Amino acid sequence: GLKKLARIYLHEAQQGYLAWGADGKARQLDQDHPELREPARGGDAGRTMRTSVEQLELGTVIKVSQAISGELVLDVLNNPLMRTAVDHAGAERGLLVLPHADTFRIMAEAGIHGDELKVHLGHADIEEAALPHTVLRYVLRTGELLLLSDACREWPYADDDFIRRANVRSVLCIPLVKQTRIVGVLYLENNLISGAFNAARVALVRLLASEAAISLENARLYRDLQERESRVRRLFNSNIIGIFTWNLDGRILDANRAFCQIVGYDEEDLVSAKMRWRDLMPAYWDEGDDQIMRTLQATSVVAPFEGEYMRKDGASVPVLIGIALFDGTPTEGVAFVLDLTDRKKAEQAVHESGRRYHEVELKLQDANRDASIAHLTATIAHVINQPLLGIMTNARTG
Repeated sequence: GLKKLARIYLHEAQQGYLAWGADGKARQLDQDHPELREPARGGDAGRTMRTSVEQLELGTVIKVSQAISGELVLDVLNNPLMRTAVDHAGAERGLLVLPHADTFRIMAEAGIHGDELKVHLGHADIEEAALPHTVLRYVLRTGELLLLSDACREWPYADDDFIRRANVRSVLCIPLVKQTRIVGVLYLENNLISGAFNAARVALVRLLASEAAISLENARLYRDLQERESRVRRLFNSNIIGIFTWNLDGRILDANRAFCQIVGYDEEDLVSAKMRWRDLMPAYWDEGDDQIMRTLQATSVVAPFEGEYMRKDGASVPVLIGIALFDGTPTEGVAFVLDLTDRKKAEQAVHESGRRYHEVELKLQDANRDASIAHLTATIAHVINQPLLGIMTNARTG
């Protein structure tokens, strides 16, 4: 009787270790007490969770892996991920929780309605969603899998409002971890039976979680890349400033309409490779003694500087140029070009206006000097004329 009781306690301890994700401790109990390897009573709910991925059927493993691997569009990825999780885990319902800003949101929900498995993609706040918060908080805090064979009877989760209200029984909540960082949480439940998630199903979900973590992270990076490229493309197509991408061998890889207008070439010249950035350089440019190019290759970026390009018609155009190399491709870069023709004309007009003003000022100064001399002469004449007139009058009187 004592041996049987001890075996029951050891078995429950092993189940607890496995539920908490302490697989090493569970294996230690398995090695120290071989009797635990015998099938336990009570069906699936009493079986140990020692099944590994190697014990699963190869076809099932390949099917699970192929279901989500290689997909880079996040919304497209969520559909097969949820279908595979609910279908292979034997769940009635599943939720995919992903990071959103500074919190987490439900991005997909799958459930069995009648004989059909339906997936709903969208965004729902955690506070308004139907899932046990105590389970989610535990997984997010510990980063460990949580398995509940009968959630309504397992403390402290039995006190969760959702678990009491929905009479939740089997729960499997697993973090999607990529390099120790949680990139999502997969929540599965089955309210028909207790212990619905047996050893093989837990192993499958573990495999799915590892594949999903990689795919979700790749999809997130791809989405961020697309967003950055979209912002750059909007700037490129806005034609506010001339932009072109280039290769060190002289090729112009792409250019917007604003840049083509600056240098007088058209799109056909770009497509036919007639327009090369070396052909745009002025005659005095010495490729072997280009300090700007040496700075660019050393630092990958050059502060904006003034220069000039040669147009297709042979005329020169003053420009302000900013250059940077692409990360990971040191032979390719992007250049931003601003046409300074209007500014140079304005500066020339200001200079010309200043020159004319200076000339007028000199003429005014000359006129002022002439007027001053005339006034001085008139004053002197008046001063001299007065006594002379008196003398002449006195002389006539005498």
